[in-house]
Formats: sequence, structure tokens, C-alpha cells
Amino acid sequence: MEESTPKRGIPKGLIAGLAAAALAAVLAGGYFGLCAWVQGNQRLLPGAVAVDDRNEIVADLGKLTQEDALALVSGEMDRRLDSRKLTLLYGEGRRAEFTGELMDCSPETVVRLGMSVKQNTPFWKLGALWLGLAQGPHDLPLSAAAFTPEGEDKAKQLIQAVVDEVYTPPVDFTYTVGEEAVEVTPGSDGQELNAAALLEAVEEALAQGAAELVVEPTPVPGAELSGEILNQLVYVEPKPAGPDENGKLVPAVIGLSVNPEEAQAILDQTAPGETCSIPLEYTPPDTPADQSMYFKDLLSEVTTNLDGVANRSFNVNRAAESCNGKVIQPGEVFSYIGAIGDPSSRNGYKPSTGYQNGETVPMDGGGVCQVSSSLYYCAVYSNLEIVRRACHAFATGYIPNGLDATVYYPSLDFKFRNNTGFPIKIVAYTEGGAWGKLTVQFYGSNPDGITVKTDRYLLSSTPWTTVYQPDESIERGTTKVDVTPYTGYEVDVYRCVYGADGSLLSRTYENHSRYAKRDKVILYNPADEGPWGAGTGTEPPSGQDPAVTPTPPPVVPPTGEPTVPPTQDPVVTPTESPGVPPSQSPEVPPSESPAPPPSQEPEPTPTPVIDIPKPGWLETGGQEGA
Repeated sequence: MEESTPKRGIPKGLIAGLAAAALAAVLAGGYFGLCAWVQGNQRLLPGAVAVDDRNEIVADLGKLTQEDALALVSGEMDRRLDSRKLTLLYGEGRRAEFTGELMDCSPETVVRLGMSVKQNTPFWKLGALWLGLAQGPHDLPLSAAAFTPEGEDKAKQLIQAVVDEVYTPPVDFTYTVGEEAVEVTPGSDGQELNAAALLEAVEEALAQGAAELVVEPTPVPGAELSGEILNQLVYVEPKPAGPDENGKLVPAVIGLSVNPEEAQAILDQTAPGETCSIPLEYTPPDTPADQSMYFKDLLSEVTTNLDGVANRSFNVNRAAESCNGKVIQPGEVFSYIGAIGDPSSRNGYKPSTGYQNGETVPMDGGGVCQVSSSLYYCAVYSNLEIVRRACHAFATGYIPNGLDATVYYPSLDFKFRNNTGFPIKIVAYTEGGAWGKLTVQFYGSNPDGITVKTDRYLLSSTPWTTVYQPDESIERGTTKVDVTPYTGYEVDVYRCVYGADGSLLSRTYENHSRYAKRDKVILYNPADEGPWGAGTGTEPPSGQDPAVTPTPPPVVPPTGEPTVPPTQDPVVTPTESPGVPPSQSPEVPPSESPAPPPSQEPEPTPTPVIDIPKPGWLETGGQEGA
């Protein structure tokens, strides 16, 4: 009997393993097939959510086709945008309204973003995401919401209206150069809005669903102004007079500037829009080496009579010598006090008399005002700029009223500026001794042939009266004149400039001069019997003058009129006053008030009283007063 060998079977564990492997292969194949299908199905992955700029969910786009996702996002955003309204706040309580109807979203961007996320997802993960076995962040922002072309045009129109309403242009400073100062009005800042930036801000606010947007304008600085900049604008370089390329004499250029530090200090205290005054500085040009071409024209001259008082005539001559030969360059200011110095005995002047507080008092330098008055007369007729001038307390008698100039060292000066553009030389001298004459002449260049005349209107006159006062020191049977009299006057002067052809170029207000009245005072002994009574101080009745036995005064030769060049005679007397506009009759400055400061002008020799015309008479020169 043969023994049989037992058969070996397949292990059950192996079979199970093979079955599991086969199943895994089938499953794997199916999964990867699913992944491949998901990859190519043109649908968005589950979990893809469209969110707006506020991170709010607009729509769930998971597993939707691209077409369905586009339709869903578009409809939902249109609904949301249509309900949005933005209020733009600007200025002081002003507003403008913008609505979401001006905007549209771009769902294509969201869908393209979702498909891009799908393409960048690992292949093996697609199936799990589709089956919900895995999760991934798929928030798709709708940042593509923007103005439609039509909406952008409307928004631009609204924004431009806001920009125009808010805009305030910066105000540039203005300045006007005058005779003594430059008038400056500093500018102020403006404001503006940037239209492009505002359009972008409105679009972003609407996309985010904001209810309000507050905008502030940007300041626009006005034109920069400083003392240094003003000086650069005003500055004029001085240039001397001289011949041009054709040999014609051309005037100098007077330098002009302002002090930058002083100007800055004034500007710092001036509010925007207000006007300030900044002093000007004039710079005369350099003196030309060759002055032979200048001083060929006699611009003006005047000759006045001396009064026979030795000390006074000496002082007049000394002051004239101090001025003689002085050359004033274009733009330069001539100071009379600066030329003669202190008119005192320390400076070589002699004692005489002058005015102080309406009285004639002993004073060094009496007589120097005759020179200053002659200088003023010539400055007017040379058409020069008067910087400072004051009239006398009383009418002088040696020069026409309104054309005198008093001085008092050191507080009251007479000054004028050479504004002709050419150098001017002063010629001043006396001749004939104490009873002689003073002559002052201005020489310069007058290429245009202009002449100057003056209109002088006597506005009023106040005659003096005689007052008798008792004085026991007076010898009985005699009287003594204690105070000499003056008639009071008020005069307006106008300067008239004529061209070479005789045409009137300008007529400007020159000055208002007021000369006080001073009564004649006669002293008598109160013990004398007379029609005036016992010292009542009243004037005796007409025809009953007291017997007067004073020492006869010296014979005074006729003083006559100042000598005036024929071309500079005052205008012929009109039949009536042309009338002075109020704007041309400014108030008299303190230096020309009825009570002027002391004057170094001695009392002139009394002359007979002349007849005074009615107000409105045009004076034609000559000796005036009493």
C-alpha cells in the first residue's frame, strides 16, 4: 500500500491580501479617475466663495460651472451695488451723493481666480476636495468692482463740480512803489482738491459699501513774500547820467531799494490782505568823472533884498557861502541844516533876532531863513521833490507868501530831493553889503525844456490893529513901538509844469501856508493926558493919534520883488478863483500850523501896509505883509 503525499493550498491570508490590493487598485484607479474628471470638468471647487471688500459672502460658487458662477455673482453684486449710497462731505456743511448704480463688478475675474485656484491645487487632492473629504481656503474677493464707463463719466462730472467749488486760488502779494514808501498787500493761501485722487477714493468707498466719505482740501500756499524778495522786486541799480550812442544826454537812473530786515519786520506784523507801508531807500548814482556836460541850463533863480541889518546880512552871506557850489546828485536829498550846520556863534554866526512863540527874540543866526526860503523857491521852480518844508510864523516880506521855508536848528530842516535825473549845482551869493541882495540859482540839465509856474491863491487875510499899553518907563510926551505888526494870511500854492511847446503837463498841490496876525503895540507913559485915556490899552479914536516923537528910523530903500526868470513868472491873475477841490487841500501838518516852531528868521524892516485883495485873488509875487 502506497503512502499518499498531502496537497498544499494558497494561504488564506495571501488571498485576502491580494483581494485587498486588487480592491485598492480599483479604488485608486477610480479616485484618480475622479481627480482627472474634477480637473477637467470646468467647474469651481467646492468651498469657492465670492466675498466683497467688506469680507462679506456674496455667493457660494462651489461645483458651479463657470457660466453659472458668472451669472450668480453678477446678479448678486448688481443687487448689492444698486442699494449702496455714498455721501461725500466737504467744505462747511456741503455734500454730494454717489450711488452704486455708477459701478459694476467683474464676475469674470472671480471665476478666473477660482479656476486658477483649482489649477494650482495638487492633482491628488482634487478628488478629496470634490468629495468633501478635504477643505481649502477658497474665498474669492470681488475687488474688481469699479465704475462702469458711463458711471465714471458721471462721477467725474460730480467730482469736478466739487473741486471747482472748493478751489480758492492763492492771492499773490501786490505792491505799489510811491515817492517815499512801497505799499504792500501780502497774499493769502488758497485751497484745492485733487480730482483724480478724489475719484479713486469715491470708487473705493462705494466698492466697500461706505456710507460717508469726508475730504479735506489741500492748502495752496500763496506766493512767497519776504523782505529780501521785496527788495529784489523793488531794486533799481543806480546809473549816472551821460550821453547815449547818439551823443544825446540821458538822465541818470536813481537807485531804489528797501531794507530787507526792516521790510521783513513790517511784513511779519501785517495780516494777509492788509496793506503795509515800507520805506524806500534812494541811492544816488556815482558822480561822473567828467561833469563838463552838466550845469549848462539855468533851472531857476531868485534875488531878494537884504534889510540893512549888519549882523543879519552877515548871517545870510555865511549861509549862502555854505550852500554855494553844492552839487546834488540824482536821487540825493539836500539838507539845508546839513549844509550850514548849527547857525550859532560857535559856528561863526552872529546874534540877530528870530521868532519864538510869536515874539521877536534875540537869537544867533538870524537871517539864515532867507537862504532856505530862496532855496525852496528855486526847488519849486526847478520841479524838484520837496521832502520837508514849513512856512514862517509871519509873512516874511522878502519872498512871495507860500514860497518861503523856515528852519530851526536842529529840529526843523528844509529838504528837497533831486529827481531830475541829472546833477544840480547850487549857486548862492550876496552882493552890495548890508543893503545888498541875495541871489540863489540852480544849474542843471533840462533837455526837455520844461518850465514851472505857480498858482498862489490868497484864501484869507487878517489885518493887524494898533494896541496902546501904558509903561511908566516911557518918557512923558513920547511913545514907543514895542511890537511891529504883521497881517495874517492863508495861501494855497499849486505847481504847474509846462512842456517846451507850452502845453500844461501837470498841475499839483504844493502847500497850504498860514501866517499869523500880530498887532502893533505902542507904549506910552500913563501920566500923559490923551484921548486914549489912562492906560486902557485900546486904540485911540480915528483922527486922534497921540503926538509921537520917536527917533526917525533910517531911510529904507524900496525892497521890490524877488527877481524871477521870465519863463517862470506866475500865471496871470484869473477873474475868479478856479476853486480848490477838497482832495487837493490836505490838512496842514504840524510843522506848518498857525503856531510853528521857533524860527531863525529875524524881524524884517517894517514896510507900508498894502491893500489886500479879496480871497481867490491869484498872487503874482512881490513884497507882502506889513
